[in-house]
Amino acid sequence: MDSIQWTGDKSELEAWNTAPLADLVKHIVERYHREGRVEMARLEAQAEEAVLMEGRNHPVLLEIRDEVERFCTELRAHFRQEERVIFPAILEQAEGGRPALPLEPVKLLEDEHVAAAGLLTRIRTLTEGFQPPEGARAVQRKLYETLQILAHSLGRHIYLENNILFKRIS
Repeated sequence: MDSIQWTGDKSELEAWNTAPLADLVKHIVERYHREGRVEMARLEAQAEEAVLMEGRNHPVLLEIRDEVERFCTELRAHFRQEERVIFPAILEQAEGGRPALPLEPVKLLEDEHVAAAGLLTRIRTLTEGFQPPEGARAVQRKLYETLQILAHSLGRHIYLENNILFKRIS
C-alpha cells in the first residue's frame, strides 16, 4: 500500500509519529472507524435508493451497489478484528505486556487494506472517478459524493495504520 499518500496536514502526520500508541489507536477508532461506519451506512442506503430509482436507466448502478455491499461487509469485519484483537494486543504490548505481535496479524491487516483499496478502485472505475454521468439525478450524485468521502477517509486511515502504527510496533 505504498501508493497511498497522506492527504492531510504534514504536521498532523508528524504528531502521530511520536504520539503515544494509545492515543494513535484511539484516534484511528474514534475518527476513522466511526467515520467509516457512518459513511458505509449512508452509502449502502444511497446505493440501494439509486438502484431503485435509476437502475433501469443506469445498469452500472447495480454493479456499484453489489461492490458497495461487498466493500462494506469486508471493511466492517476488518474494523471488528482491529478493535477486538489487534488494537488491544498493541496497547497491551505498549504497556509492557506480551511480546510484540507476530508478523502474521499485521501482514493480514495490510493484505486486507490492499483488498479494500482494490474494491474501492473497482468502484472508482465503475463510477468513472466518482463523476456522475451527465444528467444524473440527485440520488446518484449523492452516492458518488459519499463514495468520494469514504475513499478519502479510508486512504488516510490506511496510511496511518500501515505507515505509522504498524511500523512503530514492528
